[in-house]
Amino acid sequence: MKILQKTAVSCLLLSCLNLSASAGEIDEAITAATKHYKAGELSQAISQLDYASTLIRQEKGEQVKLAFPAAPSGWQAQDANAEVAAAAMFGGGISASRNYYNDSDSIDIELMMDSPMLQAFSMMLSNPSMIAMSGGKMTKIQGLQAVQRLDGGRLEIQFVTQSGAMVTVRGDNANQSTMLALANSIDLKKL
Repeated sequence: MKILQKTAVSCLLLSCLNLSASAGEIDEAITAATKHYKAGELSQAISQLDYASTLIRQEKGEQVKLAFPAAPSGWQAQDANAEVAAAAMFGGGISASRNYYNDSDSIDIELMMDSPMLQAFSMMLSNPSMIAMSGGKMTKIQGLQAVQRLDGGRLEIQFVTQSGAMVTVRGDNANQSTMLALANSIDLKKL
């Protein structure tokens, strides 16, 4: 029971960290997991593998921040941030976001990837009838099927990349052209 508690606490702490691990740390965790597995210490092996996968997600999270486009002319952008969830929490995954702003407006881009929860959204997005029933409008972003939803004056654009990442762009409908330009400028190869 103590090992389970330590594993849960370790995973929780790791999910809150936003640090880049060295390849050595990852290799050490995998080696330790192998030793524990061969010794029949399955809980410790799982813990070490979860630790290694979280370190890898942290590294990928840092790389993903580079996918966000530069601020358009007349706009500024906050630094991108990325967070990881350990496999023990929600199946794992990476989320990243960046805010773009000018004197009067704001646009947010959110990326979510490597999470089993994205599969349901991908299935919905591939069904135009469901999108139409929910009030969405189909469009294309970088050649990919996307949906636009208008709620009052707020616009949301969502699409799933070929690598399985979900991209969400939110802002005022008055900034639709800027939102579409930003969505079309995301470096999908970095996802």
